[in-house]
Amino acid sequence: MLQSISKGWWFVVGGTVLAVIGAAAGIYVPKALDPQDERPIAINLVSNPATVPTWGNDVFSFVMPTTARPATSPPLDCPSIVDWAHRNGGVDQEATRVRLVAQGLSDKGVLIQGMRAHIIRRSERPDPGGTSLTCGGGQGTVTPRQIAMNLDEAVPSAEYATKVDGRLPLFGFTLDRGETEVFELTATTMGTVEWAIDLDLVVGGESQKVQVTNHGQPFRTTGFVSPHGYRVMAGTDHWVECAGTPPTCGSTAVSPAEFRYS
Repeated sequence: MLQSISKGWWFVVGGTVLAVIGAAAGIYVPKALDPQDERPIAINLVSNPATVPTWGNDVFSFVMPTTARPATSPPLDCPSIVDWAHRNGGVDQEATRVRLVAQGLSDKGVLIQGMRAHIIRRSERPDPGGTSLTCGGGQGTVTPRQIAMNLDEAVPSAEYATKVDGRLPLFGFTLDRGETEVFELTATTMGTVEWAIDLDLVVGGESQKVQVTNHGQPFRTTGFVSPHGYRVMAGTDHWVECAGTPPTCGSTAVSPAEFRYS
């Protein structure tokens, strides 16, 4: 059961992490970056990908545990559905997308020389769960500059996904005090994984590591494909029922009061 994702410790990851660096100009950067402490950089995490323009046309799916008994009905707009699913135990299906906004705090400057996935728990098979909830999708795509990390390697590390002058540039970004860099990261898996993000830094010639979690909790991703689920199709204002793998969705509106999670 998917309950094992939150209470058990059986995780595996297979796939690729894609990160995108966006220029600070024209991208919303929160005024207050957290935490403001003695670390050489401040990090702000945006864990709701439906609020990030880069993924505005993507489809977002979540596997709900079979034990789910939500106190409220799922909403209809995709950003609210993402938050609702996470609050009620939903696990990102196939991909977890997060935006990291990093700001330099050190007068010595900060070199971000690496980004790695810190795998906490893993399983070689995607843990079975219950119903899936899906939203998003639309017309048009955004093609930003990408950085890739293959988590199947012994030491997964980020590198550019696109060659420059016939070769892949080395991963590395320097932040002066007050300077901001935006990372847009997508982690995918064919199994089930609980993980965090490690940033490898160099400050004043000394190596440091900063770990980024999902607001104090691990990120959770599963490759489990539910044979049953519900979806709000792009441009509509109601849920429909879906079945099969790949899923086929009906056209008749379904009330959230009728949802089955097991």
